Amino acid sequence: MSTCQSNPSSSLIVSLREMRMVFERLVQVTRVEPGLVPALRDCALYSAALGLDGFARVSANLEAVKASDPHAISLDDDTGLNINGGGQHAWIIAEAALGLAIDNLRVGGQGAVSVRNVSDIGELRVAEALAQRFALQARVAIGEAGTSATITVSSATEPSQIALLDTIRRNGLVVNAALWWELYHRSADALAPDSYMSRRHAGPIIVEADGKVIGRQDEDETDFSLLLADAPKSGAATAKH
Repeated sequence: MSTCQSNPSSSLIVSLREMRMVFERLVQVTRVEPGLVPALRDCALYSAALGLDGFARVSANLEAVKASDPHAISLDDDTGLNINGGGQHAWIIAEAALGLAIDNLRVGGQGAVSVRNVSDIGELRVAEALAQRFALQARVAIGEAGTSATITVSSATEPSQIALLDTIRRNGLVVNAALWWELYHRSADALAPDSYMSRRHAGPIIVEADGKVIGRQDEDETDFSLLLADAPKSGAATAKH
C-alpha cells in the first residue's frame, strides 16, 4: 500500500498512486462528464509536477471546470491550426489541442497549433507533460498579452524529455502537509457513506444479503465480520466463502 512519507518540515512526499487517487476523487466530486475524469486527473497531477498552480489551486481549477462544455471548442478555420477554446478552462482544452498538434505533426510534418479564448491559459503547459505518453516533446508558448498560446510538438531527442512521469513514480512530489490533508479529506466526498450495503460492495467481491459471495473465491484477506458487523438483525445470514 502506498503511503505519504513525512518530511522534517511541514511537508509531505506524496506518491504517484496517492496523488492519482485523491485527484481522481476530487474530479468525481466536481461532477464533470465521466469521460473527462482521467484527463482532468492527469492535468491536476502534471500541474503540480510542473510547478504550475498544482496543489495550491487544484480546488479553484476544478471549480472552474465544473460548468465545462467541451462542445464549445471549435476551429477558427479549415486549416486545423487555430483553436477557439470557447472560454473553456485550459484543462478542458489541453488534450484536444495536443491531439490536434500531434495529428498535424504526423500528417503534415508541422506539429503546431495556436489556441485562444481560454481561461487560466498558463495551465495549457500541462500539455508538455501529456505529450510524453506518446514519446513526444511539446512546448507551450504563452503570448505576451496572455490571451493566446502556441503548442508545438516534435519528436523527443533525449530520454529526459519523456521522463517526467517516471520521475514522479520514483520520487513522488513534495506538498505542504496541511494542504494535502485538506485535499485528501475533501476527496472522501466521492466515496459512498459507510454502511452495511457499501461494505458488502467494496473490494474485489460482492457479498449478497443472503451471504453469497460473488467475485474472487480464493483465500484473500476479506474480513467478513466487518462486512456483516452492521447487518440488519432480521434476515442477516452468515457469509459463506
